[in-house]
Amino acid sequence: MTATIVTLDQLKIATGYSSASAVEQCLRKNGVRFLYGKSGIYTTVDALNAAMGLKLEQQSVSDPEIHIL
Repeated sequence: MTATIVTLDQLKIATGYSSASAVEQCLRKNGVRFLYGKSGIYTTVDALNAAMGLKLEQQSVSDPEIHIL
């Protein structure tokens, strides 16, 4: 399973805010985890779903993308 990235531009559209600082404040207020990158803040669809209380899809033990060190 690969997490889908949500960019700052997409977050601006989704939140209705035009500045990065307003988007960041909105994400913080709503409990959405995010990171800072070269082009601004970004998050994932999974982080947005988690903040809304939606259950994340569970990976099975046989999933080839799981790496056990």
